[in-house]
Amino acid sequence: MPKPSITKANTVETFAKAHAELRVGKDAVAYFLERLNVLAEAVVKSAEANAKKEDRKTIMAQDIEVAMTDVTGSTSDLPFLFKQIEALNAKDTANLSELIAKWIEAN
Repeated sequence: MPKPSITKANTVETFAKAHAELRVGKDAVAYFLERLNVLAEAVVKSAEANAKKEDRKTIMAQDIEVAMTDVTGSTSDLPFLFKQIEALNAKDTANLSELIAKWIEAN
């Protein structure tokens, strides 16, 4: 049995249309829903791990809050950013290094 989605495609489309002035393509809706599912699953798994670590059998709001930060990080979260950099392959790391060098020269 396939895993359920976080929401339905028509709900994503309705939401997007309500928050944008432009039309929303079916491919955009499908991609957005796919990414929401991936994000939601990662948050739930992280929240579950936190609840288990706290020796609880219930996922609570605080677990979701911590999981959201763990999964998405933030622009000011340098350890999270470094984890993302560590995951890059050699070519992407070289490209990033080049971009940083150009930024340093410009600033």
